[in-house]
Amino acid sequence: MDPEIKRYLDEHGATYTRDALRASLIDGGHDPAAVDAALVQWETRRTGRGADPEKRRTFGRWAIGLHVAALVAVFILIVALKGTTAVGVALLGCAVLGVALVIGWAISSLIGRALLPGAGAVVALIVPAISALLLGGTCFALLNAAVGTPPHQGTVHLEILAPRAFDASGDASCYVGGGSPGVQVNSQSLGTLDGKPVSVSVGWYSDDPNNPAPGSSTSISVFLEATGEGEKGPVFFSVIFSTKLEVDVAPEGLTGTIRFEGLAE
Repeated sequence: MDPEIKRYLDEHGATYTRDALRASLIDGGHDPAAVDAALVQWETRRTGRGADPEKRRTFGRWAIGLHVAALVAVFILIVALKGTTAVGVALLGCAVLGVALVIGWAISSLIGRALLPGAGAVVALIVPAISALLLGGTCFALLNAAVGTPPHQGTVHLEILAPRAFDASGDASCYVGGGSPGVQVNSQSLGTLDGKPVSVSVGWYSDDPNNPAPGSSTSISVFLEATGEGEKGPVFFSVIFSTKLEVDVAPEGLTGTIRFEGLAE
């Protein structure tokens, strides 16, 4: 290919049509036959059709495989991190990701095939690999933020001294983190007090984002649920300015004791 023709096509080929390019080159004094031959070579090189057929097939298989692997990896990671309850959300997210990956595969494959004749399959696959990595990573980050972390399961022991004496234990769910450094513990019904089911909620926020142990803000609420027709609505007792709290919780925030005095209705 004439170097001047090649330079002209490289500079203007993405801007003008084939006929416009041919007419301009011929008007510039180039032989029509040489121009036609150069256009064929230039278009073949640009689209990748000049690559070895086996190389193109290898490239195609790997380009598809990289995007499918990204889809599978996102699903497995979300389920592994969030638990089996996140399967539905993970499937929905991967369905949306699948559409994005098809588009990304198509675009990156076009670019990669254009690189095949001169660069080879390995180098050309860099483009699909980047596409799969970026799209998969973005989808994983969005799903990971959208799906809440499953709670830890444990027990709560609640003791209230006389005159409203109560002493019982029961199942509880413990939420650690959830977008902010802290812990929230919610119990199931622990028994009854004055004929009403009792449950407790304890929460605190940490001053250190890397340590869920209690910091400057701690809360506790004791709920007495309504029972029976005509009963007054649920009653709860919570922290006010005069409440005294003593907190002794392990650094991981999963075990500990909170002593309280002066909760107010």
